Amino acid sequence: MSFIRLPALAAAFFIFATPTLSETVNAAGVGHGTSTATPMPVTDGLVIVHATSMYERFETEDPMNPFASAKGPCFGAILIDKGKVSGDGLCHYTDGDGDVAVVKWVANGIDAEGRTQGEWMVLGGTGKWATMTGGGTFDAGGDPYTNRVAGEMTRN
Repeated sequence: MSFIRLPALAAAFFIFATPTLSETVNAAGVGHGTSTATPMPVTDGLVIVHATSMYERFETEDPMNPFASAKGPCFGAILIDKGKVSGDGLCHYTDGDGDVAVVKWVANGIDAEGRTQGEWMVLGGTGKWATMTGGGTFDAGGDPYTNRVAGEMTRN
């Protein structure tokens, strides 16, 4: 009996100790949709902007990019204080498999054309997004509204 237990224990240890393979994908692409930015001036140098976006589709460089089939809303607020930009928000994307992703965005600039720049990061979700990590940069704005995204994501 003890001879059977040792190999079974060793096999179980090997199975559970084997690292899972991670897959990193290029997250670069362009999100398309609509956006509303509602400025709420406080003083000449202090403005709050209520920002909402609805993404209808993403064009991605890598067909394995989970954003390729994602769509959904983003919302948040941006503060412009004497020219300095800060603020953040969240996105609730649903992909083609029905999995939900929660993505955080953090604004850190606005260019001369009024496009908002910043960083994004995956916070979690369901299905494939439950163990996804990663992030990158974004550049959002224009008419028609686009969001140019760069970065990487890893399925852990």
